[in-house]
Order: sequence, then structure tokens, then C-alpha cells
Amino acid sequence: MKLRLFIQGDAPEMRDAQDLCDRIKESCDMEVETLDFDEREGKEVAEVYDIYTTPSFLVTTDDGAVVNSWIGSAPTEFELKGALSL
Repeated sequence: MKLRLFIQGDAPEMRDAQDLCDRIKESCDMEVETLDFDEREGKEVAEVYDIYTTPSFLVTTDDGAVVNSWIGSAPTEFELKGALSL
């Protein structure tokens, strides 16, 4: 499983989303990929998954298939941990 976070700018909700991912990374010992819409790679990956709002969270399999997503909003830590333990 992989967690991908899509952000843009430095608004409070982006910082909160990053903080949530940092907590998940520490407690679940898992890789978190943060992709910024302001960078080319972030835009390209976002287009693959049809992500156009931030913050957005994707839980994917190692081959990129989406298991769960929150587009334009942040899940609770409980929801995110539940999705990652599938």
C-alpha cells in the first residue's frame, strides 16, 4: 500500500494534511508520497488520477490501483489508518 498526498500552496489545510501524513508515516511505518500541484511531476500524477482539488489523499496498491480516496478534503486519522490496513 502507498499513500499519496496532493497539495498546493501553504494554506492551513495543506499544512494540516501534511501533518496528518507525517503522523501516519510514523505510526504505520509507511511511505508517503507528497505531490505538489505547483511542480510538473505533481500535476502529471494528479492528471492520471483525475485530481483537480487539494488537499487530496489516495491510498493505492503498489502498482497504482486506487483503493480509497478523499478528493478535496482530508480524512480523519482513524479513516486513513483503516484504509491503509486493508
